[in-house]
Amino acid sequence: MNKKVIIIVLLSIIAIGGGVAYYMWNKPKTNAADVKPNYILPADSLGAAFAKNEDSANAKFVKDFVALEIQGVVDNVFVNEGNESVIQLMTNTPDYAVKCYFLAGESVSANKGEKVVIKGFCTGYLMMDGVQMSKCALIK
Repeated sequence: MNKKVIIIVLLSIIAIGGGVAYYMWNKPKTNAADVKPNYILPADSLGAAFAKNEDSANAKFVKDFVALEIQGVVDNVFVNEGNESVIQLMTNTPDYAVKCYFLAGESVSANKGEKVVIKGFCTGYLMMDGVQMSKCALIK
């Protein structure tokens, strides 16, 4: 009797875990388009914050996965190996350019020198690659 109860409980736990895993795997991926931004700032200010004090900038912009609305001038637009469209925004500190990554397969259209507004989530600074923004949405 005890073995049957243990087996039923274990199978129930496995079934529930499998259902949760299936749901999470197939959950639609979202971008920042419908999220109210916590901060609205120019790309220069975001890059300068990381250049001045990376730990402080991480605590403010990355730690709690806050939404940002960034205004800037397009420096480069490309599609990376992961099929993500990327818009790089110019800053006054070239090592701290802001790179905005869009969801894989999502196409964006922007031209070099164009002023844009992008919402996304800051994921931090990568040496030689700049400040990173993920799940971005091109606002204008």
